[in-house]
Amino acid sequence: MSLTWSDQVPAVGEYTELRRLAGLGRRAPGAAARGLEGSLAAVSVRSRGRLVGMGRIVGDGGCFAQVVDIATDPGFRGQGIATGVLERLMAWAEAELPASCHLSLIADPGAFELYKRFGFEIRTGMARTLP
Repeated sequence: MSLTWSDQVPAVGEYTELRRLAGLGRRAPGAAARGLEGSLAAVSVRSRGRLVGMGRIVGDGGCFAQVVDIATDPGFRGQGIATGVLERLMAWAEAELPASCHLSLIADPGAFELYKRFGFEIRTGMARTLP
């Protein structure tokens, strides 16, 4: 099946739907709209116009940035979509962010090997989701 790749931020509805399908946390539409507007970089992958993969980089663009929303529709897993999304995001980061920028991500243990291939290291961290 032919996939179309772009650097476009997805629409709110398709973003929340892909997150649901991929097993990522729920986001309220208003929060999703605000977050998507704040993207530094995005990669969207479509099959016949439908969003089947994505990823973004968010942050201040200078000191800190974070890779977020790496998601693939379960029906399209195993086709290299997540790897391709990360390749494109990392190319953007290396070209556009300062060399001293701290690039981070939060990953599920099952994805550690994927992120290690891109130079990420497991470190101790903490996070909190607001109620």
